[in-house]
Amino acid sequence: MEVMFRWSDSKAHKEIERGDRGIKVGLLGASFDTGNLGVSTLAESSIKAVLHRWPDAEIIFLGSGYVAGEQRLFLMGREVCIKTLPIRFCKNIFMPHHFLKYVFYGLFSKVLRKSQLWHKFLSRNQYFKTFYEIDIVADITGGDSFSDIYGMRRFFFGLLNKWVAVFWGKRLIMLPQTYGPFRKPIAKKMAGYILKRCDLVYSRDRAGVEYVKGLLKDNVNGDKVKFAPDVGFILDAHRPGDLKGDLLLKMNDTNTIAVGFNVSGLLFNGGYSRNNMFGLKTDYRNLVHRIVELFLAKEGVIVVLVPHVYPPAGYEVESDPAACRSVYEAVGENYRDRLFLVDSKLNHNQIKYIIGLCDFFVGSRMHSCIAAISQCVASAGLAYSDKFRGVFESVGMEDYVVDMRYAGDEEIPAFLEKAFEFRKVTAARLKEVVPQVQRRVESIFDIF
Repeated sequence: MEVMFRWSDSKAHKEIERGDRGIKVGLLGASFDTGNLGVSTLAESSIKAVLHRWPDAEIIFLGSGYVAGEQRLFLMGREVCIKTLPIRFCKNIFMPHHFLKYVFYGLFSKVLRKSQLWHKFLSRNQYFKTFYEIDIVADITGGDSFSDIYGMRRFFFGLLNKWVAVFWGKRLIMLPQTYGPFRKPIAKKMAGYILKRCDLVYSRDRAGVEYVKGLLKDNVNGDKVKFAPDVGFILDAHRPGDLKGDLLLKMNDTNTIAVGFNVSGLLFNGGYSRNNMFGLKTDYRNLVHRIVELFLAKEGVIVVLVPHVYPPAGYEVESDPAACRSVYEAVGENYRDRLFLVDSKLNHNQIKYIIGLCDFFVGSRMHSCIAAISQCVASAGLAYSDKFRGVFESVGMEDYVVDMRYAGDEEIPAFLEKAFEFRKVTAARLKEVVPQVQRRVESIFDIF
C-alpha cells in the first residue's frame, strides 16, 4: 500500500512518496556529544517533537560524530534508537562520510536517479541509501549558530551541511532557533541563499520572523516563516542518582530560598578571543562574584552554582565547571554552609532537575534559563546577545533580561534585586503560560 507524506502552504501542495515504509527524519545541528547541555537539550527535545507527530519515525542524526552508528535513549516511556550519519570536513577525502562524497553521490543521484544502476548502487551502500531515503531534514544549528558571531568557520561548515540536504533534494525545515546577527555581508548572503531553499522556517522569537523575511525579501511563500518557542521547553527532568544528599536537602528545605546561578565559562574567560569577545560593558568575573555575595547577604538564601557546559579536552575556554569552581573557591570560604557547587558531571535532564528545585534562577547560558522557566521557576537572564530577549519574550518575560553589553555594574544588581523580589508573582504567571508554550512546541510538525 502506498503511503503519502503531505505538506501544504497557501501557495502549494507538496507530496513525498514513501512507499510502504515509515517516515525518516534527519536532524542537523544537534547531538549529545558536544558537552554543551543546551545542545543536548535541543537534540532530545527535537526528537521528542518528531515522535509527537510520528511515533514510529526513524530518526537519524546527520553530521554527528566520526563514525556511523546508533544511540539509544529512553524517551516518552520507551527506548528510542537514533542512527548517526557523519558528514566529515577533513583533509582525508577518501573517508566514507566525507562532505565531497555526499556531493559526488548527490550529483550521481540526479543523473541516474531513475535508472537500475542507481538502485543497484544504493543497495550496496547502506550509508548513502539511508541518506537517500530521508524524507525531511530538520535543522536547529545549535540553537544560535546560524550566525557569524562565533566565527565564520563554524557558520560556514554548518551552512555546508544544510546545502548538502538541499543539493540532494531534501525537504529542509529550520527548527526554532535564532537567525543572525551577521557581521559580514557575505555571511548574510549565504544565509539568505539557504533560507530561500527551505520549505519551512521557524524562529524561536517573533523578531526573528521579520528578520528572516527581510533576508528573503520577495521570496517568502505564504506561511513559510513562522514563530515557535524554543524546543527546550519540552525537555524532561530526571532526578540525579549520585548527587550529594546535603544539597538536595538544602534545596528542598522550606526554610531556605534556593537561588541557582549558572556561570558561563565562555564569558568568564572573555570569549574565544579571551579579550571580551562579546563586548560586555561589565567585567563578568567581578560581576559574578558580586552577584553571589548579593544573594548570600539575604537571610535564609542559599546559592547553588550550576554549570551547563562541560566541554571536551582542548575547549577549556568554555568550561562552566571550572568557572563555577573558581567562584566557589573565591567567595565560598565565608559561606560554606550556604554556597553550594554542583560538582558532579550531570546530563541535561539531571541538571534540569536541579534547576527545578530553585526558587529563583540567574543564568548566563540561555538554555539554563529555559530549564528554569519551563519548570515555572522565576528566572533572570544575563544576556550577551539578542537571543535572550526574544526567547524570554515568548513566555512574556522580556523584562527579565538584562543585556551585559549595555548595562553596567550598578544596573545589573538592581535589576536582579527587583526580579528576585517578584519571583513568586512570576512563578504564578509562568504556571499559566508554560503549558501553552509546551503544547505549541509539541505541535511544530503538525503542519505536515
